[in-house]
Amino acid sequence: MKDRLATFVSIALLAALVAGTWWAADYAQRAVPQDPPRRLTHEIDSYIEDFVMVRSGPDGIPSSRMEGARLEHYPDDDSSTVTQAKAVSQRADRPLTVATSQRARMDQDGARIVMNGDAHFERLATADRPALDVRSDTMTLYPDEEVATTDQPATIVNGRSRIQGRGMRYDNITRELTVQQRTQVQIAPAGQRPAPPRRPAQNG
Repeated sequence: MKDRLATFVSIALLAALVAGTWWAADYAQRAVPQDPPRRLTHEIDSYIEDFVMVRSGPDGIPSSRMEGARLEHYPDDDSSTVTQAKAVSQRADRPLTVATSQRARMDQDGARIVMNGDAHFERLATADRPALDVRSDTMTLYPDEEVATTDQPATIVNGRSRIQGRGMRYDNITRELTVQQRTQVQIAPAGQRPAPPRRPAQNG
């Protein structure tokens, strides 16, 4: 009988100890103030001035680069804005392309670059193809796909042809140029090249 009583008392004491420990831990956790979750807002968390960013392919050879006067990074959407932007695609097996603008926004881990303000895209001439020169107020680049596109008015000089229209897409892999709405086409005489494109007029 005494053994049973001792066992019962031991179990009761152990249960009380466990309950007391749980209560103390819960009380301490509630009593200590905890920092609220960090609130991400669209505010700059870092910046770089007079920078050059280089991206390399799987072989380690540089394939593209971005330059600018200032880059500002925003942590809420992992995007970056660039002033006086210059984007260069320099793959060895494709024509060199250069795009510049007053401002640019990079997102999707650098897979998309939106150029704004006097956007200017150039594909340099090769042995078998003339230079391509495009100007628009805004243009979107997809460096991994080597595509440049805009849905805004654009002025394009492609060899001897000068095209004004709205909406353009150029694929540097296939060398295919598409102009959605052509409003004016000019072909210069043989041996001459149309005047360089100027910034297209904006409606409104």
